[in-house]
Amino acid sequence: MPLKPAAMVFQLGEIWREQGLEVHVARDFHPSADLCILHHDRTFVSPADIPPAPAGVRVLNGAANDISKRRYSSLLVTPDSDWTGPVILKTNLNHFGAPERRDGKTVGGELRKKLATLSWRLARRLPPKDYPVLDGIGVVPDWVWRNEDLIVEKFLPERHEGLYCLRGWIFFGAESYGYRMFATHPLVKVKSIVSHEYLDQPPPEPILRKREEMGFDFGKFDYVVHDGQAILLDANKTPSLVRSARSERVMRLARGVQPFLK
Repeated sequence: MPLKPAAMVFQLGEIWREQGLEVHVARDFHPSADLCILHHDRTFVSPADIPPAPAGVRVLNGAANDISKRRYSSLLVTPDSDWTGPVILKTNLNHFGAPERRDGKTVGGELRKKLATLSWRLARRLPPKDYPVLDGIGVVPDWVWRNEDLIVEKFLPERHEGLYCLRGWIFFGAESYGYRMFATHPLVKVKSIVSHEYLDQPPPEPILRKREEMGFDFGKFDYVVHDGQAILLDANKTPSLVRSARSERVMRLARGVQPFLK
């Protein structure tokens, strides 16, 4: 599948070309490459699916082969947990499981998807591009617990002046920038965002540590700070850049490739 223009790697590749670097996009790594970048929009990547790189050449994100939420979530609960607060239902797969679902659409699945927009409980699947927030463990449907593709987490939002907050951290190598979005919806959806701010300080240590543990060279982490605790909510190794592709922040990200080429 070709890179979409909104993909972060696509935008950075255009900048690198303008700066005189050769950039090749293909299913296999170029035999004379000085650096390889893996860009598989999948939650799980088998080592067998990674093309061989030239001898001695580094593959960025080559170690980030599992970004399932069970891999990094610190909020998981079970029917026997003693948690008494609200919970949120999510897919274990990245981005609502959409990348994997593109390869397996069925007529029945599409009908259930439409039904889920009206009643996700009746459809026995989560509503499209949404994660329901429930009052507690006791009201989670039994079929959710039995579905290995779903997880149940404590719902610990970050709040500010009555709004929900979500922090983002986009990074490439040693370069990065952060931001915080404010919204009226618990998931901080685009339509519910009312404002945002850029963050000058690096993310808290627990978030930095998660990046190292998961083998990320570049990507985007979403997190919240709840009662002083930094909590990773989403790890994305194929992020998009929806704002100016030549902003100072994006140009800073582009500089992150230089140390890998020395």
